Amino acid sequence: MRAAELVRILINHPDVQLEWVTASCPQGIRLDQLVPGIIGECDLVVKDPWDCDDVDIVFLGAGLDPLPEALRSRYLSQNCRVVDLTGRHNLDHDEGKPWTYGMSEMQRRVLVHNARLVTLPGEVAMATMLALLPMARNLLLNSPITVHAAVGSCLIDSMMAGGLSIEQVAQRQVDEVSLALSQCQLGFNQPINLDIAPLAERRILGVALRFQCSLADEMLRQLYEQYYDDHNFVFLVDRPLVAADVENTNKCLMYIDKDEHSEWLTLNAVIDGLLKGGAGTAVHVMNLLFGLHERVGLTLKGTGC
Repeated sequence: MRAAELVRILINHPDVQLEWVTASCPQGIRLDQLVPGIIGECDLVVKDPWDCDDVDIVFLGAGLDPLPEALRSRYLSQNCRVVDLTGRHNLDHDEGKPWTYGMSEMQRRVLVHNARLVTLPGEVAMATMLALLPMARNLLLNSPITVHAAVGSCLIDSMMAGGLSIEQVAQRQVDEVSLALSQCQLGFNQPINLDIAPLAERRILGVALRFQCSLADEMLRQLYEQYYDDHNFVFLVDRPLVAADVENTNKCLMYIDKDEHSEWLTLNAVIDGLLKGGAGTAVHVMNLLFGLHERVGLTLKGTGC
């Protein structure tokens, strides 16, 4: 699903020429037979083996080895960038590791200047990190965090590919978030409790995070608005979140609910799990890697209903 969304964006991106696509199906099959909605827009066929000689960037999708040897040998001798959508390297981005965590709101400067191997966040980790980043950057995550994630059915199926249980999926997402937060807030060691439940909307992902924070509501809003002021896809809203506001877009919307009579804070965030949680972020990262404006190719149309 992520790969299909990625193809739809790339074939309409003004600065991209899609050269080849490989897949687990037999080579020679037309791409528009595999990706709904692109008939008349793309004449490519699935091909193999890897042909990386004249490409600037390669996207790795589900079902492929983390870094196929055919690509590895060419990557080592060229300036080709690699963006991995599989999540296999999401714990390989701490100090001394070759992969860069592909969360633009956290790593924009690194992505612009010197990243070559980029691993994209998991879907739940993406929404969770977007909600927590301003707090972590200001050293405000100092209590246990509870995360309730409502995940669309097609996203759950994708996350459980390979025989993983929902508990194993949740633990992997927690490990990823914990590592990323430790890179944002020195000494972060708070426990994170995550549960995942199905959501009726197939591609929508929403998270509700609850923890203690002494900041007043107005100050919290200023903190979030200032942090995301120069980012193009994350917005704070003053009403409960609606799935139609993010579906088929690369946006994340957030809503702050602070208990006036205690220190308990609830942060809500919602994204399209196939776009902001996958293909849209992959293109966002590509734009940064090659010095393009962040929004190029990503002015996508929401459902409006």
